[in-house]
Amino acid sequence: MSPFLIILLLALIQLGTSFSALRTSSVVSEPNTAAATTLKKDLKTFLLERQNNQKNASHQPREYCSKCNRPFIQCLCNRLPSQKIKVKTEVRILQHPVEFRRKTVSTVPLIKLVLEKCNVMVGRSFGSELEAVVDDACQRGLVPLLLFPANDAITLENKDAIQQLQAAKQRFLSQEKIAPNTGNCNEDEYLLIIVDGTWTQAKRMVRNSPILFERCQPVQFMSTSDRSIYDSIRKQPESFCLSTLESCARTLKLLEPNNPDMESAVGHLHASLRGLVNTQMKKERESLEENPDSIRNSTKLEMKRMRQLDIIMKDVEQTSTTPRVVGLKNVIDIGNGYRLRSLNGTQDAKYVDSIWPYSSSKSLKMIERQIDADNRNSTITGYSCCLGVEYDKQLVGCIIRHRNGSLGILHVDNDHRRKGLGAILVEVASRAIMQRNEKLFAYVVDGNNESMNFFSKLGWVKSDPAGKRGTGKRKAKRKWEKPYDNQ
Repeated sequence: MSPFLIILLLALIQLGTSFSALRTSSVVSEPNTAAATTLKKDLKTFLLERQNNQKNASHQPREYCSKCNRPFIQCLCNRLPSQKIKVKTEVRILQHPVEFRRKTVSTVPLIKLVLEKCNVMVGRSFGSELEAVVDDACQRGLVPLLLFPANDAITLENKDAIQQLQAAKQRFLSQEKIAPNTGNCNEDEYLLIIVDGTWTQAKRMVRNSPILFERCQPVQFMSTSDRSIYDSIRKQPESFCLSTLESCARTLKLLEPNNPDMESAVGHLHASLRGLVNTQMKKERESLEENPDSIRNSTKLEMKRMRQLDIIMKDVEQTSTTPRVVGLKNVIDIGNGYRLRSLNGTQDAKYVDSIWPYSSSKSLKMIERQIDADNRNSTITGYSCCLGVEYDKQLVGCIIRHRNGSLGILHVDNDHRRKGLGAILVEVASRAIMQRNEKLFAYVVDGNNESMNFFSKLGWVKSDPAGKRGTGKRKAKRKWEKPYDNQ
């Protein structure tokens, strides 16, 4: 036998042996693999059943208010009119399906609850159905207006806006072959079409619905410096952007400046929106307190809280009998059960002394004197700098002004933190000092990063940022000031 055949035969014998061993090991391992797979499936089934049982046990059907159709914990009936308000302009809202599903944070349902003549159409594009609506409006003498920026849009704040609208009305009526002097033609009556969605969604909806620009007159209003209160729960793309409800209210007011019912309609629209914002802010805080691990982006959350703080401060300014500051006898409701008031030396000094890290046998009397001195100044100026926040008739936060003029002993109890109370105390006390035309400053100990970040976010800066920072026992108090251009 040739060497080649011998080598080939040996290779075949080796191959057969390997295949037999592989087959044997597969047969042996098959029962183990099947058992492991079965065990894994059983474990997965058990965990799913347990999770569903826990969910069913803890889940209770939400009860909804029959009037506002919102959960009772978010009911806004106290912000709504007893009867829907009737204005001359008909409102038709084209809502993106994504916005339609966001029922608890969408502002469109609030518009329907306030205005009698308001209807909503949901979709990504609109054709024959919207055309029928426009045809019906034109037959009744209504001018179809589209609230959307465009080159040929009428800016409603312009002096000649009314004349431009009347000209557009005559043009539309002539196109529809309706005599301008017939009974169907009513002055100052419009069909206002509003697109509800993000800017990307809205532009796509308008692009996919050519009838909007073909049959409607675009209108717009000038940008505003007042930030939308809706921005506190949903970030707006720009500071001048408004929610659908705020845009609707502003447009209606410009279209019907002489309507006596317009102030009531706009007031209830804004009140309902503020109620929505406040309930969402409260629910969000409660949810984060119960599930602190659910925070995914702490930076965005902190920015959101600062926006919410602006809303709270606006409420303080609107409800205060002394605008922007607290007087000696003022007690201001700042929402969610909290009240802001001036401190009383005899009654409140013990609380301030108990939370001060540098408390001593002489500090209580010192704090009493500081509060009493500030109260004496308040009788002259009308503005208190030593302030407290109380909840359920108990102090939960405070700030005082030291004898040297600096703000200090800023404190909020642990159970009431992350609700903007500290910022309210600093801002209102700061405004009181500014009303007195006195220098505004505070001291922060080196290494107190939490306080330094807090004051930075409120617009304060270090008096000497290049100063050497103390460490260990050599830590020093660093002076912080609020520049006059930020005041």
